[in-house]
Amino acid sequence: MESKVYYHVSNVPNLKVLEPRISTHGKKWVYATPYPHLALLFGSTKSMGDFDGIYGMTSEGEKMVPFFFEAYEGALKRTFQGESCSIYEVDKRDFVEGKTSFSAEVVSEKPVKILKETRVDDLYECLLDLIEKKEIVFQPYSDKSSAKIYNHIKSRIEMFKTYKDKNSAPYKFCMEKFPEILKEVERNNEKDRQ
Repeated sequence: MESKVYYHVSNVPNLKVLEPRISTHGKKWVYATPYPHLALLFGSTKSMGDFDGIYGMTSEGEKMVPFFFEAYEGALKRTFQGESCSIYEVDKRDFVEGKTSFSAEVVSEKPVKILKETRVDDLYECLLDLIEKKEIVFQPYSDKSSAKIYNHIKSRIEMFKTYKDKNSAPYKFCMEKFPEILKEVERNNEKDRQ
C-alpha cells in the first residue's frame, strides 16, 4: 500500500504547522521526503549540509535506502552526536515533486499541517542503529574516497559561492576542513575576474 504521508525533520519539537522558509534554493518552501530515514540526515543543528558529506538515495535490492558518505573523518559523529529532533508526518497532497534537482525531495509553497510527531532523543545513536540494520548505507571517510569528496566539495563551494563571504559559517567551516579546495576555488574565481 502506498504511503499517504511525507516526512519533514526539525530540531524544534511540538510544532503544529510547518511554515515555508527560504533555504538553499532561495525560495520560501517547506521541504519533505517520502523517506523517513533520509529525513533524519537533516535533523542536526550542527549540520553543514553538503559540506558534511554526500547523501542521497540508492537501491539495495528491491528497496530504496538513504546513503551518507563522510566528507571528512568523523563527520557522522561530529554532525549528529548529542542532537535530538522530531520527525513530522505531513499529508503528501500538500507537496509537489520536481521543483529541485534532488528527486527524493518535495516542496510546498504553503504552510503545512502536521499529522504526527515522533521524537528522536539521540540522533547519532538512532543513525548508528539504522546503519547496523542496513536501513542507511554509510561510508566512512577514507583516502580511497578523497577524489569523489574533492569534486563534491569543490562543486558545492562554487554552487553556493561559499568563497565570497569570509565571515560566514560555511566559509569558516570549509577553511577548517577543506582549506586547499577553498583556496583553489578562490584563485580560480580571482582569475575569472581579471
